[in-house]
Amino acid sequence: MKIVIRVVVAVLVVAGLYATNLFLKPISRIKASLAQTSTSAPITVDGEVFRDLNRNGALDPYEDYRVATTDRVEDLLKQMTLEEKVGQMFHPPVLIEPDPLFRIFLEAMNAGTSVEELISRESITHFNFYGSASPQNIAKRLNKLQRIAERTRLGIPLSISSDPIHEVPRGGGIASFTLDGVSKWPSQLGFAAGRDPEMLEAFGKIAAKEYRAIGFTTALHPMSDMATEPRWARNFGTFGSNAELSAEMTVAYMKGFQGDSLSDQSVMTMVKHFPGGGPQRDGLDPHLKSGEDQVYPGDNFDYHLEPFIAAIENDMRVVMPYYGIPKGQTDEDVAMAYNRYILTDLLRDELGFDGVICTDWGVVTGRVWGVEALTIEQRYLKSVQAGIDQYGGESEPEYIVALVDKGDISEARIDESVRRILRNKFDLGLFEGPYVDEAAVNDRVNLPEHLSQGMTAQRNAAVLLTNRQQVLPLEEGTRIFVDGLDADIAANYGTVVETSEQADVVLLLLNTVFNGNQPAGTDSTFDQMMATQFPDTDLSFDETILTRAKAYGETSRLITLVDLNRPAVLSELNSVSDAMLGTFGISDQAMLDVVFGRHTPTGKLPFELPSSMAEVEQQLEDVPDDTANPLFPFGWGLSY
Repeated sequence: MKIVIRVVVAVLVVAGLYATNLFLKPISRIKASLAQTSTSAPITVDGEVFRDLNRNGALDPYEDYRVATTDRVEDLLKQMTLEEKVGQMFHPPVLIEPDPLFRIFLEAMNAGTSVEELISRESITHFNFYGSASPQNIAKRLNKLQRIAERTRLGIPLSISSDPIHEVPRGGGIASFTLDGVSKWPSQLGFAAGRDPEMLEAFGKIAAKEYRAIGFTTALHPMSDMATEPRWARNFGTFGSNAELSAEMTVAYMKGFQGDSLSDQSVMTMVKHFPGGGPQRDGLDPHLKSGEDQVYPGDNFDYHLEPFIAAIENDMRVVMPYYGIPKGQTDEDVAMAYNRYILTDLLRDELGFDGVICTDWGVVTGRVWGVEALTIEQRYLKSVQAGIDQYGGESEPEYIVALVDKGDISEARIDESVRRILRNKFDLGLFEGPYVDEAAVNDRVNLPEHLSQGMTAQRNAAVLLTNRQQVLPLEEGTRIFVDGLDADIAANYGTVVETSEQADVVLLLLNTVFNGNQPAGTDSTFDQMMATQFPDTDLSFDETILTRAKAYGETSRLITLVDLNRPAVLSELNSVSDAMLGTFGISDQAMLDVVFGRHTPTGKLPFELPSSMAEVEQQLEDVPDDTANPLFPFGWGLSY
């Protein structure tokens, strides 16, 4: 979803425009929070300290952490105006230390309304972080915003979300990022390759600690979509093609971030993208009009539900539908956010989900597939009627307020959504402790033990594909020529030479395959620029790369390291390589540890690798691992 923000900035450049209840929460922690940052005087009742959020001098049930969450929600709900309720249904971005052009974008997107105004005037209390600030500066900025929220009429605290920020610098893909100052881990596919749910849960616990330390309480992940269509660009963020593995990893991921139940130590996961965004027609992504269709030629719709069913059974509190249209699966071909069968009949009534449904970003004002003819007000009406509770990336609650005032939506229907939303805020402990300890951030993020575990997970995310004549592992000090790797890091393993002819071994690193761009599907400048962020459907490396690899293989032994955060056709590369290592968003150090035998590879492919594009074009979008003659099957992985 963050791709939307990145692309708008590119447009500006080109145009030159610019649940457990918190009954046992330690009182000392609440006192410390109040003393440090609270703007309202605390209340002492029976020797216990509470926050007087509405400043009425009395202890209301919603302010009392001894009261059950359901009762706190109802007490707060009855005190809220319609505008305060509807404000909870919006989830726009907050930018912290962005590039100046990002700031221009934010102001344009919010019609010149600042985040401070969205809090104080629009009653919005959910924001999605975007930026490149240090953890310390993020904490400071979010504390300032929490103080603004505390000064509002009811003092409802903010919930701050983030996309993944723990990728290595090379590892980030669409809607997944690297933030300096936090520990580094492989991509979701890397965890799937590692086949270690306990390691994934450990990551979740560490990432949750780092998120909470800087003020994030919601993770806009994991992606539980199935990678059944190899051409789809967002295979990057999944757990692969196998539904059983994806379900197991989804549950481990959630447990790591959330714990056994939501608490003031948890980060709530927003699992996405229901009912599974993998079966895109020809692999085209629905961020763009050209990729609006999800198709099921193998009649395999239910297969994609399995990870979400597991998530529902394990306390999924928020789910995000994708942008696509489930062609021929429901009574009308409209996008998931407008599709009542998908959201209400299936998700709520059949599967029993009782949490929050939050749209993907910009489905009302941007990615409006199947409802282009509707006005913005009509889109809000249709999506609310379909079952949406919250709108990612949108910031105009006045449309829904007007619909209620006209009688098109009942206030009781708004209450249903707000109950679900407030429940999560209470269970996350935000009404007691919305602030973070700015002085303690450095003691809670990027710790040596976090870095160590992250490196172990990265090493486990390497899959040995080919090892002819047992060329790997290399001996320390081997003369190597590196192409794509950091030579300074490589010098800690082998003797780095200046040309391939001088080398005993060439190490060639190839990033995720990306040839041309996906067609936009419209003539708009915005969509044309967005298309530059999405690859076309060609999974073969281009002739320039193949020629270079062949030349290396003719002068030295060739070890090809290829990032497989998107499946690639490797047949030609495999034929000229002495060994091949598939990786999934990991550092140079982790790769070299495997190449030089400091770590024995154990990873297994989380999806098959096809042998040709002709076979890719014959497979079915909704069926996993179904090319006729894969070069490497699902689960392939050698060792030493």
